Amino acid sequence: MIGVSAGEMPPLPIADPYGINVDGEILRMEEEDLRKSLQAAETKFWEQPACKKVPAAWRSTIGSPSKIVAQEARAADVVIAGRDLQRLKDEPYQTVDPGDLLMRLGRPLLVVPPGTDYLEAQHVVIGWKDTREARRAVWDALPLLVRADHVKVAEIVEREHIDAAVAQGDAIVLYLERHGVKADAEVRTQRERSVADELLLVAEQTGSDLLVVGGYGHTRLREWVLGGVTGDLLKHSPKCCFFSH
Repeated sequence: MIGVSAGEMPPLPIADPYGINVDGEILRMEEEDLRKSLQAAETKFWEQPACKKVPAAWRSTIGSPSKIVAQEARAADVVIAGRDLQRLKDEPYQTVDPGDLLMRLGRPLLVVPPGTDYLEAQHVVIGWKDTREARRAVWDALPLLVRADHVKVAEIVEREHIDAAVAQGDAIVLYLERHGVKADAEVRTQRERSVADELLLVAEQTGSDLLVVGGYGHTRLREWVLGGVTGDLLKHSPKCCFFSH
């Protein structure tokens, strides 16, 4: 288990229209505060009970949080990140952006919503869609799925695609069973709810605390644009979400 913390100083304005110079001492104080925050994060990390149960290491540096975490993912099977959208808005240079991180990683990402400190993953919902990302997510999540009591493969489709979706769901269930996963499939037609809300409803009805889904997005100039379901779950899901891109 590797703990990672990073933060960077906000960029200085190229020119101050009011002719006010930024005091070098103020900058040094802000950098010192940042270093203290990183140190506090390390202290909190080593206080976690898990650090006493498994081999653990710590990585900390000044730099872009998402970039640094993505670099450290080279030595990881999965990356776990909390979701704090308000802090991301208030302190964007000291907070990981889960959406940006998902697109950078090359590893699966487990996003934990606010207020969640325990994941059982005994009941899991796979949000299926016949795409590369969803196939990757199922494969990446297998170590978790084989430990679950039950897995629901759920696909939300328009009515004319039900037959194809049923066949796909049956194929995924058979694949999972060959790996020792207890699973069944369910196809629902999309109604007034969004696909993300339908998947969350399935999770609620099955008592699941984990969603496994493909992560969809593309780059537009220097900004990542996330797919609708991915963006909705990253913003609003009360359940932990396991994404693969």
